[in-house]
Amino acid sequence: MNILILFTQPWRIGGAETHVAALLKGLFPNKIILAVNEGSDKNKLEQLQKEMPNLKIIQIQSRGANIFKWRHSIKLLQKIISNEHIDIISAQQRTAGIWAWRLSKSTNIKYTVTMHDPWHRAKFKKLYPKIFPQMIVVSSNLSNILQEQYAFPKKSITLINNGIDFSQFKPMNKVLARNELQIQNDDKIILHVSRMSNVKGAVSLVIIDALEYLASIGIFYKLIIIGEGPLRHKIEEKANKFNQKYGNYITIKNFVKDITIWYNATDILIGEGRVAIETLSCERPVIAIRNTNNFIGLITDKNIEYACKINFDGKDKQVDKYQMAKEIEQAFKTDEKTSQNIANYVRANLTLDKMAQSYLNVFNRLLKN
Repeated sequence: MNILILFTQPWRIGGAETHVAALLKGLFPNKIILAVNEGSDKNKLEQLQKEMPNLKIIQIQSRGANIFKWRHSIKLLQKIISNEHIDIISAQQRTAGIWAWRLSKSTNIKYTVTMHDPWHRAKFKKLYPKIFPQMIVVSSNLSNILQEQYAFPKKSITLINNGIDFSQFKPMNKVLARNELQIQNDDKIILHVSRMSNVKGAVSLVIIDALEYLASIGIFYKLIIIGEGPLRHKIEEKANKFNQKYGNYITIKNFVKDITIWYNATDILIGEGRVAIETLSCERPVIAIRNTNNFIGLITDKNIEYACKINFDGKDKQVDKYQMAKEIEQAFKTDEKTSQNIANYVRANLTLDKMAQSYLNVFNRLLKN
């Protein structure tokens, strides 16, 4: 099958990029062309090309107010669809879906649209069911949002969980990982990895509040935050105040190349989505949280199936510094056997092959219809 994956954002670092990169690996050896927006990180695209030499990558201009560039990009994509005999478009996120709809009108090509987050800035919500015939979501929560807020019919939505490359995300000796990163072996470390947006980035502030409370009762942990985004300055200010008061317990870093070694070097991770799955596969405890309203809390062998279904974004408990502190304390008490059981569940159910095959099933169904 010849597939055009349409990603109308700059290819940098984020959950959607990580999802698409995993999907590319899973869909091999199908012929894949990846279209990304101008302004992408050239080094990351070069690395992606090295990992998948047969992948064809093109850059388009789908954002901004330059209509002439839009028109040029549309014509380029139409030419690729024709010359490369593209069978189907996999549009990633809302803007890509709009472009796929536009292309389908001129080329009569079928397409799917993957929703990675609730599309907070989307207007005219009731319009999308009329132009997006087949939606793919990464969690049951997003399926509910599409039905309740956008009025999508349930039959046009398919839930496909994230798939993980377990040859990359696997456990290693924590001491060796820390030695490589020059981290003290006796430090008690919490890791948080996230794009510092107004929604996800605010979680960092809650974690620091929880550490402030724990410090007030004489309990100290080291926190490493890895991420970039618009909320970073505010997070750095709060972290600096904590460090000035208690010592250098909080470190903030840019996104790193080999995140796996950081997963293995930590004691626990606080996060959601792919980051949570990748860490669990490295047999480290995870506190699942996506926003500052509600969260699941500590992932156990009893709630892992539920957590995967909703992509680690739950409303089980209310977010505050006291509840977060409680979950942190419980996470540090997680035994190795529990972590291994959770990792085994993840390895059995969230493979690249399963994710890719689920996508191909949807593609084939559309093409037959």
